[in-house]
Amino acid sequence: MDEKDLATQPEEAGQDPRLPGPHEDPRRQEGIEAEKAEGPLAPHPQGERLSQPPPAAGGKLLSLKGDRAFQRLRQGRAGRGRFLSVKWLPAPELRVGIVVSKKVGKAVVRNRIKRRLREILRRLHLPKAHLLVIASPEAREATYAELFQDLIRALKKSGLVQ
Repeated sequence: MDEKDLATQPEEAGQDPRLPGPHEDPRRQEGIEAEKAEGPLAPHPQGERLSQPPPAAGGKLLSLKGDRAFQRLRQGRAGRGRFLSVKWLPAPELRVGIVVSKKVGKAVVRNRIKRRLREILRRLHLPKAHLLVIASPEAREATYAELFQDLIRALKKSGLVQ
């Protein structure tokens, strides 16, 4: 198709060039702009406030930052399972550090283990503490369920959970 074949005028003035009605968001209000509420914390259309933090259980985990935090955990209470070992110290908030060394495997394997451990830790209702989880090379062969059970076992041995 050459440029000379293109129409210079829209086909019909009444036709909306955007998505047709069935594909639009049903919660979207009609009109150019919905009336905006005053202030920086305007209510969300479904009644929620956008500034509320995510729920603690199942939300994002806070990470341990810096070498000093990891060095402090050397004196922490320890527990060991078949695939993992944990160390923890009491703290004002829950922060987690996950260590998976190159002995465990290549980057793909290490990242898979870290993703699994983060998800397991998100699902647990842990008390406030700084927690260090260290994966052993045997963790590369473990399934999600085995890692879950092993982490629970190590946390019980360390005394963080009952």
